[in-house]
Amino acid sequence: MSMQTAGDIPLQVTSENSSSERRITPSWTIGQLKAKLEPVTGIPPLSQKLVLKLGSQQSVPMEAADEENTQLGVFPLAPYAEIH
Repeated sequence: MSMQTAGDIPLQVTSENSSSERRITPSWTIGQLKAKLEPVTGIPPLSQKLVLKLGSQQSVPMEAADEENTQLGVFPLAPYAEIH
């Protein structure tokens, strides 16, 4: 994805075809994350529906009206949570 920064958060990124750990920078926008995930998942950004899974009970849709300006830091990111 990119060089690691001090504020990066390790997350498990899963799709129907793959699963891997990725370091996510909270200052990235939803649009930037989707663009970075396309080569990994093979899913175009406009077709991606991201969900942040925090434990077995809580799921948070990662969506916003303006995905190009909404930073990931507005979501409750936690180390080793899952984005599906």
